[in-house]
Parts: sequence; C-alpha cells; structure tokens
Amino acid sequence: MGQIRDKQAALNEYKRWLSLTVGDKYHEKLAEISDNEDEIQDAFYRDVGFGTSGIRALLGPGTNRINKYVVRRTTQGIANYLRKSHKPVSVVIGYDSRRGSQFFAYEAASVLRGNLIKPYLFESEAPVSLLSYAIRELKCDLGIMITASHNPKIYNGYKVFNSEGYQIIGDTPAEILKEIEQIDYFDDIAYENSSGIFKVPDSISESFCKKIAGMSAGFEKDVYDGFKVVYTPLHGAGGKYVSDVFTRAGVPFDVVPSQAEPDKEFKTCPVPNPEKIMAYDESFKYMDEHGGDLILATDPDTDRVGAAIIHDGMRTVLTGNQTGLLLLDYLCHLRPPKEGQMVIRSIASSPLAEKICAKFGLKSVTTLTGFKYVGDIIAKLEADDKLDEFYFAFEESDSYMVDPFIREKDGVSSALMIAEMAAFHKKRGKDLIERLYELYNEYGICVDKTRNYFFSGPAGAKAIQGIMDFFRSSVNQSIGGRNILKKTDYMQETGLPKSNVIELDLDDGSKMVIRPSGTEPVIKIYSFETCDFSDVDHDIADIVDRYKSVIIKED
Repeated sequence: MGQIRDKQAALNEYKRWLSLTVGDKYHEKLAEISDNEDEIQDAFYRDVGFGTSGIRALLGPGTNRINKYVVRRTTQGIANYLRKSHKPVSVVIGYDSRRGSQFFAYEAASVLRGNLIKPYLFESEAPVSLLSYAIRELKCDLGIMITASHNPKIYNGYKVFNSEGYQIIGDTPAEILKEIEQIDYFDDIAYENSSGIFKVPDSISESFCKKIAGMSAGFEKDVYDGFKVVYTPLHGAGGKYVSDVFTRAGVPFDVVPSQAEPDKEFKTCPVPNPEKIMAYDESFKYMDEHGGDLILATDPDTDRVGAAIIHDGMRTVLTGNQTGLLLLDYLCHLRPPKEGQMVIRSIASSPLAEKICAKFGLKSVTTLTGFKYVGDIIAKLEADDKLDEFYFAFEESDSYMVDPFIREKDGVSSALMIAEMAAFHKKRGKDLIERLYELYNEYGICVDKTRNYFFSGPAGAKAIQGIMDFFRSSVNQSIGGRNILKKTDYMQETGLPKSNVIELDLDDGSKMVIRPSGTEPVIKIYSFETCDFSDVDHDIADIVDRYKSVIIKED
C-alpha cells in the first residue's frame, strides 16, 4: 500500500497535479473531475502501491492511477536502486497489447536512458515468459513488463523482474519502494528519449520458440491425427508466439479470427481472463462452425493459458487446478519422474497434487501465491547444480511451468503441453474431463472454487483489512457447520515468508484459503471441497456482507 492521504491532502495533491499538467492530455481529464469529490479521493488518496513485484491500477491521471508520471517516477526509483551497484547496468522492457502499454514502455526506457542505464525494448507485444527468457539471455540486471495481465481494459500495470528472470522477491521490493517514495512526480526525473534505446535481437524470440517446440513429453508421432486446437490470444501478445510454436511442433490449430490481433479495446472480450467462461464466447462460436477438440486461450501478457472443451454437449472450462492435475498426471505417465524430483504448487492450489506426487515418488513443495517463489526455488537449485530435481510447477490461476529454462509461468509452452495431452487422451477415446474423473476415482474428489470480492477506494482498503482481521481473530472453531481442525496464519512463522493469508483445514477434509490480492483491491477466497459447501458459502457471504456498502463487484 502506498502513502495514504487524508481528504484535504488528497485534494491538495489533485490541485498540484492540475496546475503542473497544463498542456498535456491529463490536465483536461483532471479538470473534468473537479466537482467529483469521490473520484478525486480515489485518484489521489494514496500513491499506487508497489506491491506484488510492481504496480497495477486503473488508467488515468492521479497518484493512484497508471499514467506517464507514475511510470516515470517508478522507473526513476528503480534507476536509483540499480545505480547503487556502481557498475554498468542494463534492463530489458516488454509490453502487452493494452491501452498505453507501448507508450509506457518507451517512457520507462527514456527514464532509464536518462540515468545512463542501457535499455533493451521489444519492438512489438511480447509474452511475459519471453521477457523472462530475454533477461537471462541478454544478461540484464532487471526486466520490466508493462501489463495488467488478465484485468479489464481500464487497467494497466508494471511488473519488475530480477536478473534471474522471475519477479522481484525478498527485500528488493521494499528497497525499490524506498527509492520511489523519495521522488517527486514532476521534479526528480532524468529523461532522455532522443537515442540509445536498443532493440531486443530477433534471435531471442527465435531460440525461445525453437526450445519450446522441442518440449515433447514423448508420445506417438501420429498423436495429432484427427485432432485440432482452436486457439485464441484474446487480443493479446500470444498470437504470434503460440502459433509459431504450434506450427513448429506439428499441432493442427485454427486461430479465432475475431480475436487474433492485438486490440487495446478488447472488443470481443471485455474481461480477457481465461479463467472466465465468458472469455471463450468467440472460441465456442468458432468451434461450433468449424469444429475442433480443444480450446486454448492465453491472457494478454500470455503468462496464463486456459482450456475449454465440449463435454457431453456442454461448454466446459477447466479450472487451473484441474488442468494442473491433468498435466502432472500426464507427465508422470509419459515422462516418468526420478525419485524425489520436485512438484511445486502454491498454497492456493489443489492439495490433490500431493496424492499424485506420493504415487510417483515426487516431492511435493508448497509456496506462497506467486510464481516468483517458484523462480526463487529454481534459481537456488541451479546454484547448487541440482536443477534436474525440478519436475513441474503450477498454480490455480491457469499458471504452469513445464521446463525451468523459463523462470516464469508461461502460456506458450503450457499451451503446447495441454494440446499434446488432450490429443494423447483423445487417441485413447476420452476427453480431459473424463480423464479428470478417472483421477477423482483414484485419488478422491476435491472440487476447487474461487470467490473474488472487489472493493474500491479508501473505504474498500479498510474493508479488505477488516475482513482479514475478522477471519484472523474470530473464525477459530467452525465455519458453515464445519469444525476447523487447523488454522494457519501466514503472518506467523510457517517456514514461508510472512504473508497476509489465512488457511483453514476443516473436519470433512475440505480446505479454505483467504487472502487479499497483491495487485488488485480484491479479497480472494479459495476452497477445496470434498462435499456440499453451501453452508460455508452462506457464512462467507454473511462475513463479507458487513462490508457490502463498499463492494463494487463480486463473482
């Protein structure tokens, strides 16, 4: 959370911005809200938080928004942090298809250039995983990705990656934030846009796609006979790269024409999130007309990939947990693991993975939510010359890592492996849901569900903390008629970094995880259910209902 201002301080900052932006597009937008006290407060009540490895917010003028002044200030803070190393420094910058992403990428590069830091910039939209790969290939000290991931078009953001190719971790975010907080939005920025911005070499993208295309788990050569993928990049950065990899690997596929090209307006998918069934409307329409066995959808920055099929005549979207379990099962059969190899998942991901790991002699490792923790484990394994101990990693949010040459979750390589897996099972007369039911029969049913509660403004921030405080202090014995066998507060010592997360293990074998998002004004509640959960749902709704006045949306 950034610096909090009271009402008068927020109004004063608004007036300062109004006076200092005369002559640019932000001044007119600020003038339009001069009589809207709520909008002024929401735009200026804080400096946008430098949270989970970066910032994410609504687009627009203000200290709690994404705009060129916030991007410049953030980049200047990063430059001040990097210059303390007293050595030549380089940074690679990527961006997705969102409104302003390319512009903000050039703004970040210009600030770095003004600070005598060598910036590399992709010449077009690029996946997060390609940025991660480029950092290591170019031996850069840091990476920046301009994206708001799967959020609606009114958002943008700024992710920061370390020299190992995963999002910053440990003390680094706080150290960068300390530098940012010392900088004025208008007076303390070094800026040079005349020359000295280097293009990322085409050889980086070429080797990236070539390596992924060679990642087969080892199946029959004719596995794709009679099989077709319907792929949609959801107007994002993935179209060029997934198509390239599929072509190299021999995957038969069609790209949904209406969503093939980058589009900052996301006209056909207002919420470009592959976890949501509405994101597949165009794909299902295309499949109905042209056929296909599997839909794959990547989000705008292509670090996530979702899967959908027609099962028993019903449009069905697999959850990230379901796809993760299916991939783990598939890999274990096609690429048998060595005893003790490591499967990494977040605490918000399906515990059923532990049973699959036990059967195949794999070591199950849990981390906090965020693939940066997976990247950190892999970097340590590599440092100890033990990289071959990694086997697979996944999170519930359609996020997977099959090969650690990429240090981030990756929609490109994961799309290839899901396509291969679906074709393999089709060859044996079943679809992915039918194989999932076989896993449930073998290991036990564990149905996952995620509830998102969205809040807004200063009151929303207080409500989120109030809900977390209530779960922390008052939900101790039971919820929804289920006894709580174990309660884990990750703000206490757990062996993992401290985090604002509560985990409840219930007496029927079900589990709940409650946490605020690190990048959005959202409370996320994950459940892993072994039986009817309606009474628990009722209690959750009752708790959140106390804060209903500031909820703006829930799903």
